[in-house]
Amino acid sequence: MSVDPWSVYSGNALAALSHISNNDCSFPLARTLEVTFVSTRDNEQNVTVSQDIEANISAFVQRIRQLAPRLNMIKMSGGPDPMERVDVTYLYFGSLTTQLVQFTSRIDISYGFGRAFHFLNADAIRNLTYLASRFELGGEQTVQLIRQNAPILQYLHVAYRCVNISGIIQDADGSYVEYPHLQTLEVNRGYDSRTPLRYKFDGAVPFPGLRRLVCVNEYPFGDALVLFRGNAATLEFLQLTMTRELAIALPQSSIFTATSHPKLRCVILKLHPSMMPVNYIDDPEIIQFMMDIAPDAAVRKISKWCVNQLPPPLLSLFGKHTDLQVLDLPDLRLSIWNAMTLIQSLPLLSDIHAAAPTLDPMPDGATARNVVAYVTSNYSPMGTRFRCWHFGCDFSRRMKDKVKPFLLLALACPNFDYAAAVDYEREKFVKLLEKTIGMVAYKKHAPRLRRLLFGGWTNSFLHSPNSTRGSGNGSSQPN
Repeated sequence: MSVDPWSVYSGNALAALSHISNNDCSFPLARTLEVTFVSTRDNEQNVTVSQDIEANISAFVQRIRQLAPRLNMIKMSGGPDPMERVDVTYLYFGSLTTQLVQFTSRIDISYGFGRAFHFLNADAIRNLTYLASRFELGGEQTVQLIRQNAPILQYLHVAYRCVNISGIIQDADGSYVEYPHLQTLEVNRGYDSRTPLRYKFDGAVPFPGLRRLVCVNEYPFGDALVLFRGNAATLEFLQLTMTRELAIALPQSSIFTATSHPKLRCVILKLHPSMMPVNYIDDPEIIQFMMDIAPDAAVRKISKWCVNQLPPPLLSLFGKHTDLQVLDLPDLRLSIWNAMTLIQSLPLLSDIHAAAPTLDPMPDGATARNVVAYVTSNYSPMGTRFRCWHFGCDFSRRMKDKVKPFLLLALACPNFDYAAAVDYEREKFVKLLEKTIGMVAYKKHAPRLRRLLFGGWTNSFLHSPNSTRGSGNGSSQPN
């Protein structure tokens, strides 16, 4: 709902709600309240500090509780206008938001709430199991809110840019903070030209039961190991942005070994922009780290690697992960022959997210004239679990050059029927598929190949890593 704080201060919002009887309008089963704060100048003029504003706020919040008695989560967005009257805003907006939060155990502060977080009375909020702040942190006020709810927090999403967030791990007295029940931690540091404050936390074990860890854009601490200590037996989902520091520290730390993380099933690695010009994929330490990080991961995504072909070391690397179900390398271009070799070595693989495969270079014995017979005699049947290939737009290649490799893959893999092009290319892609299926070389296989015509229109979300069984990626509330 949209709430004008000034109408709450004046009592007008309470008056409007009071005209509604519980029988006429109540929400006995509602669990989540979404509030957008939008201030209007008309209501602002009706408020004076001589009014009993605190009583109006408390009565408004109490009325909300009567109408929706089972609320356990509040999502807030919007906030005070910087041009509003400071005398009322600073005194009472914090009271309004704090009271709304106090009767829930889960809060989600969305983009746009901004500096309003500064007004929260953090000391009065000690019952949170879920806290998501999706904007730059409001300084020490927010860090205090996180820290004092540490004993019971189960989900924490922190977005920040130039605020020092070391305080969520170490308090002002130097004592380490522990989050014994935290299962999901998402840390999002916005890109900033300034160097972030980095601290070491020797011996700290702040997140002993963590199941899902997401670090977007940049790892937040100078201590590369602090987020991984004590949770090797529980960690199921990992997303990291690889900075130079992590690329050096993690492989050398030996914190990830072949047997160290038995429950880790989904790994997403991305390159930080500072590493984009460098082809780190051929670095033996990085490849070894990827081999060690989660040998049994069922979903594996490595995006933004600066490569156009799959190097032999990496091909053999993925071939060793026989439990792999989803492989996501969106910037990678494979030949259809490398792709089929990879699918042969991964018996459970069902989805690939990569550029459309190429036909060249062809192996010995294969020519443009006999390529269909070559595939059916040398590769078919294979990859019985493989179903879907998602590919993005590639303006460097003609659409008709993307069609034949997928038809050959369909001949080799009996259950492959989803060549999922991006939305604006699907119509053209499907028309070219149909035209090519009518050619002499493919015509006798038409009943099998025509399944691609329908799969090409399927919404790729249905076969994304987020919806694949075993991904462990149910949201991110986790990814």
